[in-house]
Amino acid sequence: MKRKKIRLAVFLSLSCFYMEMVFKLSVETLHTGSSFVFLTLFSLCAGLAVSGIVWLLPKRAVQILIPCCLGLLSLIFIVEFLVYRQFKVAYDVNTILNAATDALGGFGADIRRLIFCFDGISHMILFLLPLVLWFALRGRIIEQLPAKGIWQERTGRFVLLAHLAGGAACYGSALFLIFCCGLHKDIYTNQYSFEAAVMQFGLGEGLCLDIRNLASSKTADHVFESTERELVQGTAATSPEDTRVSARKEIVSGGKIVVQAKEAVGTQEVIALKEETSAQSAKTVREGAEVIPAAYGQNAASVDFAALAAAGGKCADIDAYVSTLTPSSQNAYTGAFAGKNLILICAEAFSGFLIDPELTPTLYRLSTKGINFNDYYQQSIAGTTGGEYQLLFGLIPTSGGSSIKEITQNGTHTNIGALLNEKGYFGMAFHNSTYTYYDRHETHTKLGYSGGYMGVGNGLEALISPKWPASDLELMQETLPMYIDRQPFNVYYMTVSGHSVYDFGNNAMSRENKDAVDAWCEEKNLSYTEPVRAYIAANLELEKAMAYLVKTLEEKGIADDTVICIAPDHFPYGLDSDASLGNMPYLSELYGYPVDTYEERDRSRAMIWCGTLEDSEPIIVDTPASSVDILPTLCNLFGVEWDSRLYVGRDVLSDALPLVFFGNYDWKTDLGHYSATKNTFTPTDENAVIPEDYVNQISSIVRNRMTFSKSVLSHDYYTHVYDAASVSECFARE
Repeated sequence: MKRKKIRLAVFLSLSCFYMEMVFKLSVETLHTGSSFVFLTLFSLCAGLAVSGIVWLLPKRAVQILIPCCLGLLSLIFIVEFLVYRQFKVAYDVNTILNAATDALGGFGADIRRLIFCFDGISHMILFLLPLVLWFALRGRIIEQLPAKGIWQERTGRFVLLAHLAGGAACYGSALFLIFCCGLHKDIYTNQYSFEAAVMQFGLGEGLCLDIRNLASSKTADHVFESTERELVQGTAATSPEDTRVSARKEIVSGGKIVVQAKEAVGTQEVIALKEETSAQSAKTVREGAEVIPAAYGQNAASVDFAALAAAGGKCADIDAYVSTLTPSSQNAYTGAFAGKNLILICAEAFSGFLIDPELTPTLYRLSTKGINFNDYYQQSIAGTTGGEYQLLFGLIPTSGGSSIKEITQNGTHTNIGALLNEKGYFGMAFHNSTYTYYDRHETHTKLGYSGGYMGVGNGLEALISPKWPASDLELMQETLPMYIDRQPFNVYYMTVSGHSVYDFGNNAMSRENKDAVDAWCEEKNLSYTEPVRAYIAANLELEKAMAYLVKTLEEKGIADDTVICIAPDHFPYGLDSDASLGNMPYLSELYGYPVDTYEERDRSRAMIWCGTLEDSEPIIVDTPASSVDILPTLCNLFGVEWDSRLYVGRDVLSDALPLVFFGNYDWKTDLGHYSATKNTFTPTDENAVIPEDYVNQISSIVRNRMTFSKSVLSHDYYTHVYDAASVSECFARE
């Protein structure tokens, strides 16, 4: 009986579709029916196109090329699968290339645990199955191919055209469906994000889109939408900006300020604040009462961006966009921390949900006795280096893991290290892990800290114990003497004690603090699982570090002259080793609610504290805020010369629009939350009057801010601005 031949195009298409399905079902819990249609069409296109090209080659070349292609494809899927298992997000090309060497060297143990377990081994076998089948069936597959390539067979050349035409038809059909649906079109074009593209169109097409974006990012013009000018200037009666002013109130009582949303109304509650912060100096003015508002300036440099735009050049479009923005206003807190010391801490995998008044009394104190962020989000886009980038530069890391490397190539101008250095501060940066990880030895030496950067490998290894993860308490004990007597000082820490893996066998900090957490759980009658208890135990080392820091500052008599700011780098992705949105049991256990969306996953806590703030009621910020808002808020508080139009975040104490947006273009304001992937808007108050076209206009703002973040990197925009104006006149005036 004659063996039935297997068409090469069919085999390749099925192989692509199979690997896409395995990947999708393994990393994604919440599916859309349309995504499976796109997987089918793009897989068919890939199979037909590759098969058509292969028909040009001799059989001998085919026998080498096909297994190489299948092996490479399997490797790509395996790497992305392991990345998703570890970090809970899909990594774009930039991030993979930037972190690959570091991950292999720094987290080899974590990677081995991911690979050498049932989940890892079984998925590797699944992804390699098409390659195994090729060797089993290759005789029946290549039997049909011409010995010397299709061009040597005059009657068979139409096969090539048929394959290519079929591939083009599949691709065209997919594009037709994408551009017929506004939601799919946005993900594919102006609201592109790698993770959203992967989940909607498949890993293969997501990588193609990412490579296309990388290729065009350095040359293509970044187009800004024009609606933000009207919105910010409030020229339209029904604009969201008008409604935001009337739908937002500041309750000031006894020195306590609560920023919150209320139902949109025709009149507005007016707030008057004096420069002082005592209970007697702040009051709420009733509607209709005559108010003489305090005269505040704007957070803007004396750079004429309109003139820069008119002069032309590669940054003209960006200059034109910036010129349309209205700078945020200064306020009663502008310069409140001028001349004070600053200790800025990016806390590894920290979550506000672990704060407890008894278990973590110092973190509780810092988070409730200063500026309280009650609706704070840490967008998780590119792991730790992405979180650092957001905190240090107030921008979204649109180049993934290479964002800090790109922005520091020509020096930095807008981060707090450089701005305070220009005011004569002594500065240092520290990290209690390998100092070269993520190329920090190249990037963190350019953050403007005059005393340089120290990590394990260039000095810190002689001061702290060789544990993994290292102790944040030891880090603080050994480094505090280096700067405490050199006031004013400006210090940055990237901690590591809270790093995964979270169990009591492999995590040194979890073992160190196990008894304390177990006793607390027993006292509170809490039945946390081991990963959650181990996570909390690891973070107790940060609590001990902060207790030591605050105690030392108080003993030194400089607690009132020192500001401590703490923000996480990302959510605790190490809690769930094989999870995805909708299937994060340990994270949900820690948070106390099911984690099904990016907003729920990335919710956390930030804190800004100074000893002087404990003299009055805390400043409570109930409006949405995120990591990109920390730098603008610090700039305002420290009274440095800065331009609020050059950041995508906001000073949370200003009149700027409270807006949090995520890498997939979801966003949240004080009026509600919008899901870009579902195209749905959920109001904060069901009875609120939402302005007409509100969602479209806020979405336009988000797209513009993402475009601006891209432009800063692709066009080295900050250098352009500083080259166009005198640094001493515009940004470094005392």
